[in-house]
Order: sequence, then structure tokens, then C-alpha cells
Amino acid sequence: MKVSTWAKAVAICAITTLLGACNTTGGAEPKEPVKPPQIYGNMPLDKALKAAIDFGGDTLVDVRKLIKRRHDAAKAAPILRAAILEGLDSAENNQLMNAAALYMGTPEPLLPDMFQKMLQSGRPLACELAWQLAAVKPSKVAAQAVERELTRALAENDEESLLYPQMANAVAANGLKGSYTILRRGLMVKGDEEYAQAMIKLEPERASNDFLPYLGQANAEELRQLTLSSVNVYAVIAILRHMQKHPADLGAAGFEHLFEYAVSRNTALAELAQGVIQNYIPKYTDQIAQKLATHPLWVQIAYVENARRSMTPKVGLLLNELKGATAEPDVVEEIGEIKF
Repeated sequence: MKVSTWAKAVAICAITTLLGACNTTGGAEPKEPVKPPQIYGNMPLDKALKAAIDFGGDTLVDVRKLIKRRHDAAKAAPILRAAILEGLDSAENNQLMNAAALYMGTPEPLLPDMFQKMLQSGRPLACELAWQLAAVKPSKVAAQAVERELTRALAENDEESLLYPQMANAVAANGLKGSYTILRRGLMVKGDEEYAQAMIKLEPERASNDFLPYLGQANAEELRQLTLSSVNVYAVIAILRHMQKHPADLGAAGFEHLFEYAVSRNTALAELAQGVIQNYIPKYTDQIAQKLATHPLWVQIAYVENARRSMTPKVGLLLNELKGATAEPDVVEEIGEIKF
């Protein structure tokens, strides 16, 4: 199966993040840095790969160019695979990451035995890389290997071992719609953007309703602050952008949370949520107004104040409808002061 642009993008993001998180110095005294060897045109492949794994950075870039120039990617695959498996227990984080980064660029498909050994190593980094390999090298065999691992974890009540953002990438890249519920659980428990993006990729219509409970993890009071802790801001942005194109059902549980985001102090979230709400106008203006009218006074006032700053014909329709739906005189007065 050809690797998609989406899969390549998530792989690059994951590799960059993990490389940035690696710290190999520990508590040891700083040593004189060892200079990497020069990479030359007829350098033996195994020697070049070892240099790239040990030093990374510019050396890795130079070795990658060398492999491409000599068309050695297929030859490099078994050497890199062996380096990864042999280094599961002993390699430094940066070495394991460098080997995986090079291996992801080879044409060798994901081997189920390698995938399993990496997961069974118990090393978190190795598990993350195993899932990312399944995302970058999607295939029928990879999909089967991922499904087997998901089935095992569910049967053994070991779902927590699955909850890596890279797992979400692997499930989505291999088109495993049957594992959608695991992604939904991952979003609720971990909150990483990857879970939301994978849900969108696999079930775009279904995802919108399923996103509402996640949005509800941040209550109205928290949304009045500039810093959110109950939800991942990047995941929320991805969700609200998606919901602008794929609106949730009006009767879906948690729909009311959209109004709380629309009055958030985070202006980016507020604008996105406002855009979601406007999707229902003019067709469902009366229902939207009634839902807004059930919120506390401060939410209604804040919504009207935000609307005053970014008035559109749709917002004007909603405010006119809200005047008759709200039981709060202050809201009616506030709306009355706006020139439509």
C-alpha cells in the first residue's frame, strides 16, 4: 500500500516530537564530544548506518542522501531492522530514534514479528515507534498485526497499554474503522489531537456527535480562563474546525457546550465555536436560541457582547430570536442596544 501524505506528515511530527524529548546525558559528567566521521561516497553501508544511528543530526541527513544516491534503501532495511531489535534493551533513546527514522524510509513492509517484539519490550519509546511504523508502512499485513494487538489488549482488559497517539495514527492509516471506539476512548482519557484526527479520518459524520462529551470536560468556568487543563487546545481546534463542515446533531448529548466555547476567553476557540453555531442558522434559528436561553445569564450576556463585535446577518437572526426566548431582562436590554 502506498504511504499517504497524511501518514508521512504524522510520522514526521511524531519523530520530531520524540527526538526533542530524548535526553541521553543522564546525570553523568559532561564528556568531550566525539566528532562524527566523515560520510564519503563509497563508504561501506553498515559503517555509514552506524554513524547515522550514533550521531544523528547532520550525519543522519548525509547518510540518508548517500542511501538515496546509491539506491541502497532496500539493502539498508535489514541492517536497520537488526539495529532496532538489538537495541530495544540497550540502545540510547536517540540511537533507537535515529535507527527508526532511517528504517521508516526503506521500502521494507512492516514485519509482524518486529512489531510484536517492539511492543513486548515494555519500553515506552519502542512501543511508540512500533505503532508509528504501522502508521508509516500501512498494508494488509500491518492492519492484521494492529488488529491482533488491539484484540489482545481488549481481551486482557489491557486497554491502557494501547493509548499512544501513534496507535491512533496506525489505526487511521490502516483504515481500521472497527477500532473507532478505541480512538474515542483514547480521546476521552488522553486528549491528544491524534485521536481526534483519526476519528475524523475514519468516521467523519459519527465523530461530530462523539466529540461533544470531550468538549464538555472543560466546564464553563474553566473556559473563562485563558489556560485550559481539562482538554487539549490543539484537539479542540481540530474538533471545532471539523464540526464547521460536519455539524453535530442538534439533539446530541453535550451540544450545549458549544455555547460555552463560543464565549471562551481564548478568542481562537470562541471564533471557531461561533462558526459551528452559525451552521444551524437560519434553518434552526429558533432551536439554537432556545438552547442558548437555557444557559446562565453571564453566558448569554457574553454571547451577545461577542456578537456585537462580529455582527453578521446570521448572528443578527439569532439575537432577534433570543430576545423572545430568554427569560433574562438584561439580555433583552443588551440586545436592544445593538444596531443591526
